[in-house]
Amino acid sequence: MLGTRSRGGLRRWLRVAGALILAGGTLATVGCVGAADASLPSPPPLPAACRPPQGRTLDLPSFTGLNYGMPDTVGGQWVGTAWLRPEVWPQVEPRLVEDLDFMQAHHLGRVQRIFIGLDQLMVWNPRTGFVRFDAAALQDFQQALDLFQAHGMKVYAVIFDQEVRSSPGNFHVQALDGHHPAMRRNYLRALRIFLQRYGEDPEVVAWDLFNEAYNSLGTEGGLPRPPAADPTSPNYPDSVVYSWITDLYRTARCAAPRAWFTVSDTTELYWHNPPDTALYRGAVDFYDIHVYASHPSPPDWPRYLHLPYLLGEVGADYPSGFDNPSTNAAAVRWWLAHGRQLGVRAVLAHAADHAIFSLASGRLTPAGQAVEEASS
Repeated sequence: MLGTRSRGGLRRWLRVAGALILAGGTLATVGCVGAADASLPSPPPLPAACRPPQGRTLDLPSFTGLNYGMPDTVGGQWVGTAWLRPEVWPQVEPRLVEDLDFMQAHHLGRVQRIFIGLDQLMVWNPRTGFVRFDAAALQDFQQALDLFQAHGMKVYAVIFDQEVRSSPGNFHVQALDGHHPAMRRNYLRALRIFLQRYGEDPEVVAWDLFNEAYNSLGTEGGLPRPPAADPTSPNYPDSVVYSWITDLYRTARCAAPRAWFTVSDTTELYWHNPPDTALYRGAVDFYDIHVYASHPSPPDWPRYLHLPYLLGEVGADYPSGFDNPSTNAAAVRWWLAHGRQLGVRAVLAHAADHAIFSLASGRLTPAGQAVEEASS
């Protein structure tokens, strides 16, 4: 589907109902939305064959990079998580090459976060969900990986996303409503098949199993239920979301035991001080924290986070700060300057809405200049 919305720019999460207030121009934490339910069960131990190797480290090729998302068409149209569909790929592949050429020439990092939207690669049954993968769409995905590799970059790939309901790559939330057990099972089957093929591909440094699951499936972000305008959430309780991400993680670990997996977060690990890790217990190998703050004030992550962590999306307050080039650049520059001492493994600047560069002008924005300087 073609559209005009820029990649990844639809949803930013200022609507964290009840958890944040505006105090003296800054956001201050006053409580916990959807705090971790003490009754959430601890997942059983992983089978021995599925456990990650001991002593491994999350080795990334650079500290800098982008939350790239996905390419537009050569004409600048936003396609979202339809970009790998066979009828769309010929319109976006040339633009991806142009983007990567520019990103490589301007040293915008060697870690690039992309959104797959696994549903777009599927042949789908409305009642039972996944039937099989579309061979042509899988070939498009492989070609995309090859392009990143040819430009000396590694991919950090998002598998599932729930953001634009009309997109062919959008997760079907009814799979978790308790009335579609076959659809839920088939999602896990699709994940297993996909990761058995691609999970340990050396081009992919890590996998985000579900982008901000507690925000887009649960209540943590205060999003309205459908049929409100996007972005929405079915507002499932924490127990439903936790059960789902745990099943995703266990399926992924057994499909690709040497790979790194997470479920990215925008509510629990930055806005809560100390960060609340309970909702990710036994469901991630590392933390991916998304931060949109014009005046960063991180918790003491080295003290409280006992897994590796990176910042998969970084920018100023959305939309007012993010849309101001100097304010957004200051926020990105702050994390690039202070991230290492806070234990952060990588800082990926959010690239939507030409926040980092513009092919039309051939120039970097101030935020893009900050990434380039930090990469040099």
